[in-house]
Amino acid sequence: MEKLKVGDTVQVTRGAERTQKASRGKIQLIDRASNRVRVEGLRLVTRHVKKGADRANPEGGRLERPGSIALASVSLVCPKCDKPTRVGIKVAGDKKVRFCKKCDAAID
Repeated sequence: MEKLKVGDTVQVTRGAERTQKASRGKIQLIDRASNRVRVEGLRLVTRHVKKGADRANPEGGRLERPGSIALASVSLVCPKCDKPTRVGIKVAGDKKVRFCKKCDAAID
């Protein structure tokens, strides 16, 4: 079982994004091969798109997209105590459940 999943709210703990006011966001994509995550609204990078090259944006221009952040630089935000925390895994019956190491609440 993975400790972070797509849709989890995370907070950046290291790097330039940590100092921003909005250093929290939801995970959009996890790249397990390179150990990086893409977080909504953080680490925005500008891509220059040629006219007609992108079907979503046929007129071209500059697009801002979220870049990737190292997996070790983010930590999960507990929905109960609203603090960044480490994640543990318990076996409850025949299922594995993620839990907050600070308040011991189940995450999902």
